[in-house]
Amino acid sequence: MGSKSLNHLNMFPRQPNWLFKQDTPHIYPDSPTLPDWKYQYTKGGFIDEYGRKHTSGYEYNWDYTEIFNEVDMEHQMNVEYYTRAYDAVIQGIRRHTNNYDMKYVGMVLGYHNEFDWYRYFLNHSNHAPDIPLDFIAYHFYAIANNRTDPKDWESFFSQLDTFTLEIEEIEEIRKSLSPETRTTIDELGVILPDDNTPGAPRFPLVYWNAASALFAYAWAKISRQGIDVIAHSQLVGYPELPDLQFQPNYPSVTMLNWTTGEGTAKYWTLKLLIETADIDNDQAVVTRTIDGGEQNVFSQAFTGKDDRRWVLIVNKRYTDIDVLLPGCIGGRMQIVNEASGFGPATEVTLTLNRITLSPFAVAVIHMPPTNVL
Repeated sequence: MGSKSLNHLNMFPRQPNWLFKQDTPHIYPDSPTLPDWKYQYTKGGFIDEYGRKHTSGYEYNWDYTEIFNEVDMEHQMNVEYYTRAYDAVIQGIRRHTNNYDMKYVGMVLGYHNEFDWYRYFLNHSNHAPDIPLDFIAYHFYAIANNRTDPKDWESFFSQLDTFTLEIEEIEEIRKSLSPETRTTIDELGVILPDDNTPGAPRFPLVYWNAASALFAYAWAKISRQGIDVIAHSQLVGYPELPDLQFQPNYPSVTMLNWTTGEGTAKYWTLKLLIETADIDNDQAVVTRTIDGGEQNVFSQAFTGKDDRRWVLIVNKRYTDIDVLLPGCIGGRMQIVNEASGFGPATEVTLTLNRITLSPFAVAVIHMPPTNVL
């Protein structure tokens, strides 16, 4: 069951602008504190075109390497060009390192419904001989119409539902052309409007709960489709910070409080899922929610070894919702909600079968053993 994480993933970002013919040259920012999304520099050690070696002083054994990032969104790169570049990178790594053990992650698409990319890239005949197709990757970000209205954020969940239909079609293509290839959705999150606009209004703190509820919902829904890896985006973001001369860097996407370093609800929900789910032994079971088609509450039950039973429950609405869960008395509830703030999930012993979930709350219910009266 479930999706898990990759160890030691290295990523080649988009290719720098100077590799491409441009109408006007790319101008680097004068200030080193300003973000530059054009990926104009290369980090790490390399040999330049004159044969001079530049050493960074850092060496890592990467288990997985992701080749470029969201190439469909920059430089007007098409799938044929990207496929040749993907092959060339792998051939270059092998030629210079003799490393044939590394796994590779390809495509890493940012746009949606680009099914022709999958049909071409996953066709082994379109690649050079002996080029592996270990993983494909693509991304999902929910969006909102309003930066500060929590009611608007209820739309995150229907957007995820639409995305799961896209996953179904991608999976049909993958299984038909390259069933051994695995899948990672390695950027999944929310980007609020005007996120990188200096002076944009701050969103209320319940936003972190809405974003964390979406991730929990996505984890459970996407796991049902056999996706191997799902990853939060991103670890650190921040608004405009004049004292540090920092321009905004997607504050709504961060997992950490940019002032204190504490985890947001996104962080604590991810931690809760990692520590709860036994990927190798837990099994998702058919779960019925009497809620008019899960319009308000999503639930997914799991069973495991030694009479282990637990239920994930997500409040998809900006309102308190009561949930009736027969048989949960004596069990434990861990809940990430507004009250838990920038701290870990709150834990309580259940004394009633009725549970009240505050707006966008995420709860894990550890059911009591069945042999206890």
